[in-house]
Amino acid sequence: MYDLNNEVKEYFKLRMINNQLAVENAALRSMLYESKYFSSKSLGSVTDSVSNQRYTYVPAKVINNTTDRRSNYLTIDRGILQGVEPEMAVISSEGIVGIVKDVSKNFATVISVLHKSSSISSKVADTEYIGSLVWEGGNPTVAQLKDIPNHVQLAEGMLIKTSGFSAMFPSGLNIGTIRSFEIKPGDNFYSIEVNLLTDMNSVSMVYVVNNLMRLEQIELESQTEISDK
Repeated sequence: MYDLNNEVKEYFKLRMINNQLAVENAALRSMLYESKYFSSKSLGSVTDSVSNQRYTYVPAKVINNTTDRRSNYLTIDRGILQGVEPEMAVISSEGIVGIVKDVSKNFATVISVLHKSSSISSKVADTEYIGSLVWEGGNPTVAQLKDIPNHVQLAEGMLIKTSGFSAMFPSGLNIGTIRSFEIKPGDNFYSIEVNLLTDMNSVSMVYVVNNLMRLEQIELESQTEISDK
């Protein structure tokens, strides 16, 4: 009886520890990104890390997930009360997961990277070439990278990262590695397959990315578009 009682206590204690670690990881991820972002020589040293912080991270647990459809979604256990809003990026410790679609007080649905409408600005690591990561269906571990010119030197295993050309995903997040590539006759761009680093079949803990400057960026870009019409 004592052994059983102790096992039950240890089980719930482990859950509490895991939740604490998730919160700590979110805080550390935020601090690490800000440290890298503001250590750029072009920016110089920044001592006020709070006022210059751009991203915060909300840890969440995946409570529902599909990977066998053409349009896949996840549900996470964080919502409005925890600071989650539509169009926030969702990532794992390995790579990208998706984008928040709808939220309630304590839950949110996420458009999976395995969705026919998903398109994420990406780049081949260590180059300046930008493309769009999409999913054409089928294998849930493989996505496709579009719009990379055929003169770029590629190799299997090259890392694909987020480009930062959006108000959702920070730049430099790992996405996957090049699985294969080819140039179809008459095409000016590669057909590239990418092995996703996040295992979408087993993802359980994620982080919702809050870009503190997202609204400012979106409003400015909207004004520019309006003025050009």
